[in-house]
Amino acid sequence: MTLIADASPLILLGKSSLLIKLVEGNKIIIPEKVYSEIIKGKEKAMTDAFLVDKLVKEKKIIVQKVDKNIIKKINEVFGLWAGEGEVLGLAIDTKFPIITDDKKCINSAKASNIHVITSLDVVIALYKRKKINKEKALNTLDFLEEYGWYKKEIIKLYKERIK
Repeated sequence: MTLIADASPLILLGKSSLLIKLVEGNKIIIPEKVYSEIIKGKEKAMTDAFLVDKLVKEKKIIVQKVDKNIIKKINEVFGLWAGEGEVLGLAIDTKFPIITDDKKCINSAKASNIHVITSLDVVIALYKRKKINKEKALNTLDFLEEYGWYKKEIIKLYKERIK
């Protein structure tokens, strides 16, 4: 499956060691702005930034330019700039689903009839495809509860899907 990814899921999945599993079975495209946002983490020795950079160099993650006119229109209609605006712009242009954890981006994508996947959905998909075991799935959900922007109630619902 081809997916367009925002920065936060790549960072969180990188930190939780699931990013490699995600790229193994999918084509991941990121806009230039998302790449630059993530790469800034190398200055702070963030391991996820080095991992994403490595995957880009190995062509397992593809960096793609977004038309500036599309970005401008996305900002006018949805108020999205930076990485989220470019993610939505690429998705509208290509019709590929997006991976994002940003609520405003999620709502804008849904309004644009773009399928949205969150980091939590990735965990469930990897578990159901037997790419990770139950323990890894539950531990990753705990990690996402602590470091992501998810409410405990949402994490609980996803944990119930693993049992």
